[in-house]
Amino acid sequence: MATRTALSIRKVTPAIGAVVEGVDLADVDADAAGAIRQALFDHGVLFFPGQQRASVDQLWEFLEHFGTPWKDDSFGSDEDGPQLVGDSDFQPTKSGTAVWHTDSSFLEKPTRFTLLRAMAMPDVGGDTCWASMTAAYEALHPSLREMLDGLSAVHTLEIPMACMGEYGDAFMAEHDRFHPRQQLHPMVAVHAETGRKALYVTESCTGRIEGVSPLESRHLLALLFEHIKSPDFNLRWRWSEGDVALWDNRKVQHYAVPDYDSPRVVQRIVVKGDRPLGPGS
Repeated sequence: MATRTALSIRKVTPAIGAVVEGVDLADVDADAAGAIRQALFDHGVLFFPGQQRASVDQLWEFLEHFGTPWKDDSFGSDEDGPQLVGDSDFQPTKSGTAVWHTDSSFLEKPTRFTLLRAMAMPDVGGDTCWASMTAAYEALHPSLREMLDGLSAVHTLEIPMACMGEYGDAFMAEHDRFHPRQQLHPMVAVHAETGRKALYVTESCTGRIEGVSPLESRHLLALLFEHIKSPDFNLRWRWSEGDVALWDNRKVQHYAVPDYDSPRVVQRIVVKGDRPLGPGS
């Protein structure tokens, strides 16, 4: 029988994040999924402690309440299934995710939601930080918000891959078979479900602003990159084995702290995304 236990949703900070208890992701009914979906829109990232019991097939089925699950961002498809999801050690790629980013913004249709389950964590270190881009946008001066509403920026795969050495070279070679390396996206994205605006620039992938001088682009992006890092908009999560995190890439960014030297093993599934739309779309 699908779970019908009353959910407990506890905020982590006023701006972002909530811990969800009273649900077993091995067996989620439509009512519980609807409440989780609304909590995701409200808080940006949700944490489900102690979810060791759920199989990958059950996590996949859970994500079907939110869209079409894919095995990964760049090489996933609608034909994917849970048998393609394995345990991944993120230690070899930690330098590429140790910067604020939203998943796969270098794609035409970036990932909508991302789910991670911690399988084996370092004894110390390996935390992840998340930041609300809705709160970051709303904290800007109205005149700056109005200007950003009309601008677009180039997102490129080359920036994060440059940090990853041979792995980055191999990934780009495979990626080039399916996708261009760059995409133009609005600097402010309008959330399809809530209608709220969020900053859509990332230090990981945003290379330049379209239609302005290189000097203006560098300085405006530098300002926004620093603004995003404010503690007013972010949280830091200390993982325990079995924790599941689910977040909305359209309104949050994250940063994987690279302060560990032992394996950091997770299971990761994404939900097929859409092209970001700006205020004028």
